[in-house]
Amino acid sequence: MGIHLTVLCENSVDSVSPYGLLGEHGFACHLSTPEGDFLFDTGGGMTIMNNAEKLGIDFTYLQGIMFSHGHYDHVGGLKQVLEKTGPVPIYAHPDLFNERYSKNSGKLVNIGMPWKRPELEDLGAEFIFSSASYEVTPSLTLSGEIPHLHPEETGDPNLVVPAANEEDYNADPLHDDLSLFIRSEKGLVILLGCAHAGLLNIIDHALAVTGENKIHMILGGTHLKFCSEEQMSATLARLEELQVERIGASHCTGLRGARRLAEKFGDRFFSASVGVKIDL
Repeated sequence: MGIHLTVLCENSVDSVSPYGLLGEHGFACHLSTPEGDFLFDTGGGMTIMNNAEKLGIDFTYLQGIMFSHGHYDHVGGLKQVLEKTGPVPIYAHPDLFNERYSKNSGKLVNIGMPWKRPELEDLGAEFIFSSASYEVTPSLTLSGEIPHLHPEETGDPNLVVPAANEEDYNADPLHDDLSLFIRSEKGLVILLGCAHAGLLNIIDHALAVTGENKIHMILGGTHLKFCSEEQMSATLARLEELQVERIGASHCTGLRGARRLAEKFGDRFFSASVGVKIDL
């Protein structure tokens, strides 16, 4: 029995998927593994239940939920999912509930976790927090905090957190930006939420944590929509150097990032939209 991934929430919908699927700004991926079913992120809460029903996914069988970080478009669907699962382990970084904001729209917008921890725990959330890499199952390892070793990956300065004086804001270090490392029969897969830590940093960490030297696939939000040309060029070069076999772009990759990836990698590139299914 292999591992099967299904994109449940994303900005766009795959053109050959069942009728009635919906897109939203956010990301979620369902994983069917030999150790059970898991969910990586829950989208923003507008589409996950509809899409799961249309795709025949039953959350009552979930063995765990993993979060890439605490932005609303990745955690917003948690409450609805918990209403289906009952008690379930939730694996995340300790900063999951941190207060955070975005200035990308020209004004300050709250983009943090929309739910209070006690109300989620009342629904059955069993939080397991770790800032270090964490083996959820033999085939699934949450990255833990990603070391920032590549200076060209500067992050998004419009993502901010309250300063110590509570009257100003500092750039959000997003220490809780996690990725999921999947050991599959086809090789190592890196599942991204938003890649706020930078794809170069994430790749280096994935290889170090897993001991692998080859990546079969990278899937998810790459945050290349917001990056400099220096970062874009370095990322494309690294992906080519490693000869990554498949690159599935989602969410915060943006049209510019997706175009550059498609031009560079041709048939190795695909859009990881709602409804896309991947067998590993």
